[in-house]
Amino acid sequence: MILEMLSPTLDFREASRVVLEHLQSTTGLALWMITRTEDEAWIVLDRADPNHVYAVDSGDMIQWSDSFCQHMIEGTAPQIARQAQQIPQFAGSTISKKLRIGSYAGVPILDRDGELFGTLCGIDPEIQPEEFEAHLPLIQLLARLLGGFLSMELQLQALQRKSDRTSLHQMVDPTTTYFNREGWSRLIQRERERANRLGRPSNVLHVDIQLTAETDLSQVVAALKDEFGSDHLIGHIAADQFQVLLEDHEMSSVIQRGRSIQDRLAICGIASDCEGFNLKVAETAKIE
Repeated sequence: MILEMLSPTLDFREASRVVLEHLQSTTGLALWMITRTEDEAWIVLDRADPNHVYAVDSGDMIQWSDSFCQHMIEGTAPQIARQAQQIPQFAGSTISKKLRIGSYAGVPILDRDGELFGTLCGIDPEIQPEEFEAHLPLIQLLARLLGGFLSMELQLQALQRKSDRTSLHQMVDPTTTYFNREGWSRLIQRERERANRLGRPSNVLHVDIQLTAETDLSQVVAALKDEFGSDHLIGHIAADQFQVLLEDHEMSSVIQRGRSIQDRLAICGIASDCEGFNLKVAETAKIE
């Protein structure tokens, strides 16, 4: 029994679940969440609210600017507040108009580069007693440990991508040397599993070439190499279609890269359409 209780957590999502359940049972707050920021979105990755006090679920998304955590990250509001509505930034936020929030705690989760990944945060409808604020050092410590799990998993994913590149090296289109349709399909499936496990943006840029009798495919390949180099995996999935894995790009950056490759191709007299999509959620962004 004791061995089962103390078995090690193996990844970021499992560690997140353990942390959420512990904080929910010990701090007095009804709902604890692990969230991720992406562009202007604030996304709930996981939650612990066994009594269903709040109608908040994994995958829910609100505007980052509407959240308490945005003010906390900017330093204009505290990391812990037993009377949240006495903090002007919290009281005036959009989320306070949608949810009854009497108390709040939140700290950042940073990735391996020290960049903001998301937050570890909790809320409750009721005001908390004065001793509530003594929980902050533990919450900060747990967020740092989650950042460590996150960093290790990101390093593991980078190694897995290198392994994928090696194991699928025979599944390439001989004309372009990019992954063929079968190789690309296998690679993307593996990447989708990683995205779902970690909840981190894993985006793909789809490039649709408007082929004509005069189109020189080598110019398309040269434009892609100039834009993406060897840093990103590329698939040639149809005669007129390419896809680029941009796992470290948020959707706004994918859109920018799409416009850039369109400009490069246009210089060669080649028209194209680009679209970005996320491997974790069914969202697409058409690039004008």
